Amino acid sequence: MVSNVWDLVFWAAVTFVTPLIIALLPLFKVKISERVLHLMLGFSAGILGAVTFVDILPEAFDVAREMSLLSLYVSFGVAIGFFVLLVVERYLLATEEIHGGHFHIHGKPILDPNHGIMGVSALTFHGLMDGFVIPVSFSAGAEVGIVVTFAIAVHQIPDSFAALSLALSSMESRKQAILSVLATAVDTPLGIFVGLFLVNLGNFMIPLGLGLSAGTFIYVSAVDLIPELQHKSRSPLVVVSMILGFLLIVALSLLLPHV
Repeated sequence: MVSNVWDLVFWAAVTFVTPLIIALLPLFKVKISERVLHLMLGFSAGILGAVTFVDILPEAFDVAREMSLLSLYVSFGVAIGFFVLLVVERYLLATEEIHGGHFHIHGKPILDPNHGIMGVSALTFHGLMDGFVIPVSFSAGAEVGIVVTFAIAVHQIPDSFAALSLALSSMESRKQAILSVLATAVDTPLGIFVGLFLVNLGNFMIPLGLGLSAGTFIYVSAVDLIPELQHKSRSPLVVVSMILGFLLIVALSLLLPHV
């Protein structure tokens, strides 16, 4: 588990710096084509799927069994995570759609600053949920924690690029856009502290928290990313990128020592 405050600071720093690297590229006029972005998102979808089904869920059921808890305890957490994101995206942010990293309203690009703020808020909420996963995963085991944190860091890259692209196209000043990106970088470290607080409530929170994390990852991968990629990109390379993302996590899970 996260053994001391320096471990926590290290992983918070990793999840803070990673999105900034890609998110700052548009400020330096570095362009990423839509095709490349689709490949990034496909790779991210494969990573999220693998970390959910290869690491998080098996560990969650093992921990629940060790605590003599019903498997439904984990399933209940999965349902909570899935439906929380469903409600946030479909009702609280009902006018927003994420299309391959680009935000639209009824098929038209967002230009209204208010809509830009809403879109960035959606990504920030996702980042907060990502951060929540990290201390919960480390509480289940160091190997699980490392794989999950790596998956989150990689997943943040296309998300943060989308956040800056959205902010630059919808907000009045570059300063506002940069502040929006900083918000999507800070959200995951904040989520880490939220997750740490919940873990400290008792070990019974670990299988529930892992289930909740799995539910959010399933939603982002199966509801946000994959359907959009199937709709926008017919390239077989996108499918290959998903498979490669999945296999990368499988390889890490097999190679890392179980401690």
